[in-house]
Amino acid sequence: MSQLHVRFRRTADFTALRLGRAMLGYLVLVTSIITLAPFRFQWAPAHGLTDIWGWSDLVMNVLMFVPFGFVYQLTRPRGAAPDWPQVAVLGAAISGAIEILQLFSPMRYSSLMDVVANTTGAAVGAWLFARLARRLNDETAVRSFALELPLMGLVYQLIPLCWLIGLGSEGGFRRTLILPLAAFAGAMLGTIHAAYLAPAGDQHRRTLVAMALGWVAVAVVPGAGGDLDLITAGATLAVGVALVRSIATANARRLGGARRFELPTVRLVLPLFAAYLAVSSLWPLDTAAPVWRWSAALTLPQVEPTDTVIFRLLEHVVAFTLTGYLIAEFHGREARGLRAMAPRIATWAGGISLLLEFGRGWHPDVGASVLLWLFTVIAALVGGWLYLLQRDHVRALVQRRQLLAALAAEKAAVPRAA
Repeated sequence: MSQLHVRFRRTADFTALRLGRAMLGYLVLVTSIITLAPFRFQWAPAHGLTDIWGWSDLVMNVLMFVPFGFVYQLTRPRGAAPDWPQVAVLGAAISGAIEILQLFSPMRYSSLMDVVANTTGAAVGAWLFARLARRLNDETAVRSFALELPLMGLVYQLIPLCWLIGLGSEGGFRRTLILPLAAFAGAMLGTIHAAYLAPAGDQHRRTLVAMALGWVAVAVVPGAGGDLDLITAGATLAVGVALVRSIATANARRLGGARRFELPTVRLVLPLFAAYLAVSSLWPLDTAAPVWRWSAALTLPQVEPTDTVIFRLLEHVVAFTLTGYLIAEFHGREARGLRAMAPRIATWAGGISLLLEFGRGWHPDVGASVLLWLFTVIAALVGGWLYLLQRDHVRALVQRRQLLAALAAEKAAVPRAA
């Protein structure tokens, strides 16, 4: 039994490492595109380091790197304390690489203060994960899995999507598209709270509120760009929906004794995400081109690839990462791997994207794009792959939990036998 224990423990640690690295890679890729767009570089440095900074930029740089440290802890063995030197190296390496590349971009400015702020944010994220993991640790219940559940994967992926909404909206009304995503995240957190954290009193309600506000801090605040009204609305939605969903899920548990709440929750919030995807893809909704247009490239030849255009295209692709993840949530519980599930994900995501591209053919700025359609299908497959990693990690944790329970029962039976 001890050899089995070691094997399952190593399996769970390996799945955690694989999942954490995949999520980290995803965040690094999206953040790099955000910070380096529109990718206009020159061979010689365009400028030196700047010493100009403000408190708003400092706070944003801290908040945007909190997810890196948080997700980094997924790569650590369960229960391990943060390796602070590694966390510092991680934050400094990612931030430093971005700042160095920005030296060669006339459109960007590099700052050592950004590196310090980003590194601090990564450290804060690792500390928050470790603190939550200790708080949720429970050897007799599934609550200790809460931070690794597939529903949490959706919560993590909504963060960079909110950033991109803000960046692609130029401070306009379009930023309000963050709000349905805030409700989406609140519903996920509320279900996780009621179904897996076994709430029992006001203290647990406060924990849920804190988790929802924490998500708002790292997702909505950077995406809102300092718009206090939008931040307040996002926080109200996230917390309110989280509390309502937690109460509804708790009542369903008491009345029906159901154990699985993932799919009902996803079905409940799917209209929110579908509405966001349609509106964001076809924005602005009040204008249209006189004829349907398409291109094999990402945009029409006459459209200048400005920062706003690039951010909206990236937002569209990232949204399809979540789409693939959602499709896998519906269809991937019995699939053995990505190869078995890929055709279904590609068919569903490709069909949805094709419908949106048909509508985008009348978009006044970009038109329909064959390349963008291809990118959305690839992004959906990446989302499905992330889901499988999350699912397999939870399965490994459950197997280890079952083995620990068997070991405990065996030890308890030894004295009686004697």
